[in-house]
Amino acid sequence: MKIYTNTPEGFTVIHNTFIDQYMPHASGEYVKVYLYLLRCANTHRELSLSSIADVFDHTEKDIQRALAYWEKQDLLRLHTDADGELSSITFTEKQTDHSNFADKKEEDLTVQNTPKASVPDSDSSAGQQPARERIAKAKEQKEIQQLFYVAEQYLQRPLTSSEQSDFIYYYDQLQFSTDLIEYLLEYCISKGCASRHYMKKVALAWAEAGITSVLQAKQETNLHNKNYFTVMNAFGIKNRNPAAAEQKSMARWFDEFGFSIEIVLEACNRTIRQTHQPSFDYADKILNGWYKNGVTSLADISQLDARRKAEQKKEQTRADRPQKAASGSGNRFNNFSQRDYDYSQLEKQLLN
Repeated sequence: MKIYTNTPEGFTVIHNTFIDQYMPHASGEYVKVYLYLLRCANTHRELSLSSIADVFDHTEKDIQRALAYWEKQDLLRLHTDADGELSSITFTEKQTDHSNFADKKEEDLTVQNTPKASVPDSDSSAGQQPARERIAKAKEQKEIQQLFYVAEQYLQRPLTSSEQSDFIYYYDQLQFSTDLIEYLLEYCISKGCASRHYMKKVALAWAEAGITSVLQAKQETNLHNKNYFTVMNAFGIKNRNPAAAEQKSMARWFDEFGFSIEIVLEACNRTIRQTHQPSFDYADKILNGWYKNGVTSLADISQLDARRKAEQKKEQTRADRPQKAASGSGNRFNNFSQRDYDYSQLEKQLLN
């Protein structure tokens, strides 16, 4: 497998757009894979999924997920051969085009990434206006003014310019109504995740799902809530809503890890069998381990269990060998022939 880029040889250039716009939203493991590929691009080094996986002590599925993620972000092009095997990777112009980039001011930068045609990036605008001008112009609209006021009441603090830019993006580019944006705020805060990055992730997911009204958004979130209460019931927790920390854990399992309810319930059942009590932390460790091992189905879990049992059996066999050897060999004292004495006769001789 070969990697192609237009970056000059001898150094690795990381576009500021990648650092500012892509890196904050990506998994740390995905970022490491991306940077490693960028480093290898000009070395003419032959790579494979297995060799990259060995560098990071990951599975090949982990590397495939990372590559698929960056291809979806339109930063990589993956090329396959006639057998469907990955043959080469090309970095797109969004990473390699550095012309006059350093001379631009930060507020004049426009983000080139558009993951999907229907969902443009939040820092791009139809007129490519600087962020400050877009915000100032939007503030003249009464609906935007009211939206900013409501958002500040929810967050109990003034909005940052980045947050204001995000809300304008939801309104102008995603075509969200102010009511839908307010519900987006309410929903994220209720889950204990009020960061702009998480909010943007939810907004993009809604846009890709074609959600344009509060009713549709509530139907989507009710599916999450149904899964949440299913997990609570599996833990034997009833008659109360999940706490913020519990919601945050479940959001990671379903949204970030992408696990089905069946996989999450299996982790809950194992948690109860092992700890005899509900423990979101223990279940999180199980699910995090499955995620790192590329689990996507219950069949993958069964295969992973079988591999672990085989490894444990091998380790136990190695541990038993020295003990058997020790028990089979006598010590030097026992190697002498033993003698039988008549201790009563010896006692008489001593008394006489």
